[in-house]
Amino acid sequence: MKKQNYFTAIIVDDQLFTYPNAIHEVVIEDENISSEELIFQYYQQNKPIALSFKDYEGDLLHRGVLVEILELEKMEGANSYRFIFKVIAFIEFDNYGFVLMDKKLNVKEETFIQYEPTKTDVADLHFKNYQPVSTGQIIYLEKNDDAIKEFTDVAMGDAELVETIQKFHTIIKEKQVTKIWFGIRKTTDKRWTYEEFLQFMSNWGIDEKPTNYDDCLTLLNSFISILNTEIREKMDLFLEYNLNNVDAIIVRITEIIAENFMTEKVIADKMNSRLSNQQKEFILREKLKSIQDELEEMKAPVDEDEYLKILKDKNKNLRFPSSIRELIKEETKRVSDMMPTSPEANISKTYISLLKKLPWRLTQKETLDINHVKKTLDKYHYGIDKVKERILEYIAVIIKIKQNQVDATQKIEYDKNNEIDLNLFKEDENETQKTFNNVPIICLVGPPGTGKTSLSKAIAESLQRKFVKISLGGVSDESEIRGHRRTYVGAMPGKIIKGIKQAGVSNPVVLLDEIDKMASTNKGDPASAMLEVLDPEQNSKFQDHYLENEYDLSKVVFIATANYYDAIPHALRDRIEVIELSAYTLSEKLNIAKKHLLPKVIEQVGEKKGFLSISDKTLEYIISNYTIEAGVRGLKRVLDKIARKFTLKSLDEGEKNTNKYKVEIPMLKDLLGPEYYKDDEIDNYQVPGVVNGLAYTTLGGTSLQIEVNTYPGKGEIKLTGSLKDVMQESAKIALSYVKANAEKFGIKEFDFDKNTIHIHVPEGATPKDGPSAGVTFTTALISALSGKVVPHYYGMTGEITLRGRVLNIGGLKEKSFAATQKKLKYVFIPFGNESSLVEIPEEIKKKITYIPVKYYDEIFDVIFNNKKPKKEIKTVDNE
Repeated sequence: MKKQNYFTAIIVDDQLFTYPNAIHEVVIEDENISSEELIFQYYQQNKPIALSFKDYEGDLLHRGVLVEILELEKMEGANSYRFIFKVIAFIEFDNYGFVLMDKKLNVKEETFIQYEPTKTDVADLHFKNYQPVSTGQIIYLEKNDDAIKEFTDVAMGDAELVETIQKFHTIIKEKQVTKIWFGIRKTTDKRWTYEEFLQFMSNWGIDEKPTNYDDCLTLLNSFISILNTEIREKMDLFLEYNLNNVDAIIVRITEIIAENFMTEKVIADKMNSRLSNQQKEFILREKLKSIQDELEEMKAPVDEDEYLKILKDKNKNLRFPSSIRELIKEETKRVSDMMPTSPEANISKTYISLLKKLPWRLTQKETLDINHVKKTLDKYHYGIDKVKERILEYIAVIIKIKQNQVDATQKIEYDKNNEIDLNLFKEDENETQKTFNNVPIICLVGPPGTGKTSLSKAIAESLQRKFVKISLGGVSDESEIRGHRRTYVGAMPGKIIKGIKQAGVSNPVVLLDEIDKMASTNKGDPASAMLEVLDPEQNSKFQDHYLENEYDLSKVVFIATANYYDAIPHALRDRIEVIELSAYTLSEKLNIAKKHLLPKVIEQVGEKKGFLSISDKTLEYIISNYTIEAGVRGLKRVLDKIARKFTLKSLDEGEKNTNKYKVEIPMLKDLLGPEYYKDDEIDNYQVPGVVNGLAYTTLGGTSLQIEVNTYPGKGEIKLTGSLKDVMQESAKIALSYVKANAEKFGIKEFDFDKNTIHIHVPEGATPKDGPSAGVTFTTALISALSGKVVPHYYGMTGEITLRGRVLNIGGLKEKSFAATQKKLKYVFIPFGNESSLVEIPEEIKKKITYIPVKYYDEIFDVIFNNKKPKKEIKTVDNE
């Protein structure tokens, strides 16, 4: 037997399969220290060694690899050493003989087993002259980024691994091979990072961006070699190294990693064994984020996740007071312990949803400019200058406070439109700094159609705040304001909390419409519930029964509306700033019709500007003869009718249509029908017992004629015309005063005991009340009993006493409007109301001469004795 050349083959773990050109690192444990010494000899002599692998059943494979030892290091343990090597080539052990060695590393020739070699004996050649070879040469692997993306999605919880994947992906995708998974194996109880691997490769001359085929192959096979996963494809690749098997191992590793990350048990085991509490939280939150993204793609509701997003932001989470965050947490835990289908669970879920959707400290940013406010108010409303001035005063205070930045440090940016106001929901009971609540609570009182609701919208627009309307007309249940307790089936929050939720911010403009029409029943008094809402000292701690937590309404601008001031509960009147909107004058109605109503009417019928033209004279005729109202709603309905008529006409004309029509007075009868209110219908005939009175109703001012008639009877008094208690008492007081002064009034011969006196107020279907017709009743009685006529151009208003004193009345401005419509020239008013004349527009005062009186005798002397009044108030232009 001839002398043989020997080289050592080391049996290693099947998980350490490696491939040609790869640079790899392994840790070998061997109980036989002699083997270690032999390895060191080979290292010192620059001799190659072979690595032999076991299959999964423990049998030796016929294929191994011949490697060059690059570095050898003894480990701390006596039976282990680590060495770094580069794979030269595959080696088929069937081509070589095997021989055993004794403990002294001497070859036992008698144990030699010879096989017939089928390849060149690599042991006879110097390994440095060998070129790396493989059984399947890699030409090109199609780029496929999907595998990298899929693994990145699955492994989002492992930040270090994700970073490694992404960095490796950036390098590899620029090369020929891309569909490679970067595995992590342990050598010294630590993970390989991307930087560590690149450093490891650079130590042996391999750049992170290889430019030639050999280096690219080295980088590829080194990545595959360090995979530490027990998969059969890795052995298949080792036994038959080709492109298909490279692809198979990548696909298989992808599947295994995805399965592991999708298995909750694997995640839990990893967290419990490796990760700290912070890492646990990170993984769970990232997983939740991935689920949320999937739900958003499916367009499924993600409200719950939005709350979690806010909580993660250290600034945005201040939107929720800490007590509310804790309450949501407790309620959520309660729901998780319930059966999902139980009614209690659904109630709690609805409650939690409300808590999350309410804005709490979230407020809308304001860009306040007093000039912008003026322009906005003028844009939507003509006239009412005093009302606008009052509103501007309140807004000026808000602007000044903001300019001084009194509470700027208490506000945190939330987004481009909103901010968090820490002045809301203060939780520090020891806080001594008191913030000034400069938000006004306004009540607009006036007849229908005078622009109360539209003025509220204009205020919201001028403040650049969201607008919410809450209708209170007919509300009779306190729960409509405060909400229902959650123990009831179908419980809901009250109108106030619903409005805040609808607005999405805690500083909207809230319109409380028809506050004078709330009704009190056995279910509670909603007006009393409104006291807490409208009291600046209390509304920072508003209690809603459903919410069961205090809600701060101090930043809300409340604007209430009412038709009749006296119908507002007294307790509420004490808490609001009243701004009265009076009836519009003829000139105001004319301008409103031209600037606002007519353009809007033309737009609503689908026509262009200039479709209708109506002269001032025609508009005045329409206002005077087809409407009689304080506002302009009836006028708009009339203009709507005219626009519809001409729209139909334009369609009938077809091509002949000129698209422009002019409305003239003679056309109105065909367009609108006969006049509703004619000037010649004014009662100019003079009959004893008929006197013009003036009244103030929820619809504004109106004139009414009081009629008195007498006939033989039992000496009683009859009152008709739907007179309520106060007005009936006023008539009886007038009769008593007339009886007591019969001789002075020239009616001494009239026998009150043998005649019945009948007092009637026309329009009997309309209820009437109030004491201001006292002087009118008195004048009508004297006129009827004496047979003297009261001129039709006289009107009067005032409460009378049994001693003949004339007391102050309300609504003088509205009554003056009614007097001009009735074409009255002289109006008797109480002396105490003389100061109220400054509120009446000059346009009205020019048409009326006011006669202030303290006692009824002054009225009697002027009307029945033709004496000159003691005092007359008239404008310069009055004729």
